[in-house]
Amino acid sequence: MTKVTSVKQRRKVMQGRVVSDKMQKTVIVEVESTYTHPLYGKVVRRASRFKAHNVEPNVAKLGDLVKITEARPLSHEKRWRVSEIVQRGVVVEEIHEKELEELRAKEETDRAARRAEEERRAAERLAKLAGEEEQAEAGGEPAASQAASAGEGEAA
Repeated sequence: MTKVTSVKQRRKVMQGRVVSDKMQKTVIVEVESTYTHPLYGKVVRRASRFKAHNVEPNVAKLGDLVKITEARPLSHEKRWRVSEIVQRGVVVEEIHEKELEELRAKEETDRAARRAEEERRAAERLAKLAGEEEQAEAGGEPAASQAASAGEGEAA
């Protein structure tokens, strides 16, 4: 005698993390699986993404660990349902955004400090050149002809 199993018992169940919840009733769940490479024997991790129907009793959010169950085709790509939320997750992207904002603010202050330093150096150079021009005018020869005569000496 063969044992008769119902269709609901034969449905596949997978566990994964919600990586996107930007659609209205759909979440994208990433399921990681590992296998050993047949030739090299190294353990390889592979991630697959599934679109799952996210209905009202179990509203999964970004970062949650969920169980998804195989279902009839609900749309062109959606063949899974969120059956339960195993663990509420911490949204990692929000933390990264805060760190990025802090880094941007730090870079902006560094840029402002560099600009101020460059302006100070430029002012010093201008003051130095103005001082040389005053000395050259006092000596009788313009600064431009002094620079030209210095250039000729180097070329020869």
